[in-house]
Amino acid sequence: MVTMLKASGVRRVYGIPGDSLNGFTDALRRDGGIAWEQVRHEEAAAFAAAGEAALTGELTVCAGAADQATSI
Repeated sequence: MVTMLKASGVRRVYGIPGDSLNGFTDALRRDGGIAWEQVRHEEAAAFAAAGEAALTGELTVCAGAADQATSI
């Protein structure tokens, strides 16, 4: 997944770490090519990703656990 995101031009992923994302965040850390931007609430991740996309015109990512999906 990290390789695909990098190939798509993603530079940052906004989100809250959790058990369901541990594998993903670990892969981001090991690769080092995409920054993980931790936020305090899943809505903040969505707003940050949307704001970056609006300002840059580039693809951005918001990641959340399954139980957080209703707030994103």
